[in-house]
Amino acid sequence: MQRFIQIVSESTESHIENFNRIEKLMYDELQTSGSTRLVINLQKMQWERAIFAIGIFSLFEAVVQNQLEIEKGSAFKELKEKLKRNDKTELLIKFEEFYYAINVLKHGKGSSYTKLLEKQSSLPFEITPAGSVFRNEGDVSEIETLIYVDDEFLKSCLAVICQCYDELFRI
Repeated sequence: MQRFIQIVSESTESHIENFNRIEKLMYDELQTSGSTRLVINLQKMQWERAIFAIGIFSLFEAVVQNQLEIEKGSAFKELKEKLKRNDKTELLIKFEEFYYAINVLKHGKGSSYTKLLEKQSSLPFEITPAGSVFRNEGDVSEIETLIYVDDEFLKSCLAVICQCYDELFRI
């Protein structure tokens, strides 16, 4: 199933390039126009990044579940147990951070968000602080998600997926 890693890696790279190219065009146009359409399109790009992140993480879970031929809901449990057994503590921590972040993107506030708030200053991505609606007031592209999904989030999430896949299946 190494093909999954190749395809998701290339897909992530091309999505990032496309997101950036389109956003640059919109920001350039915003220099001379205050069009609502441009603002909405910039926000749409943020939603698309979040949707893409949720998608690659969910597909990763499906691949793990399929490859290990285990019951629904226990794929990531098996992955975490293997990381613990192999003393991959740092990778386990990174995986859990992104696992919680994806849960927050999907479900909003809850136990995953609370866990991320506890270590907010050491996370490899930005989250919206408790009690706030926005992370960066004044950013016309900002959307109401508790996790900021930018290029670095996507690249880091992909890196964690690739490392976990490698550890789990020893490519």
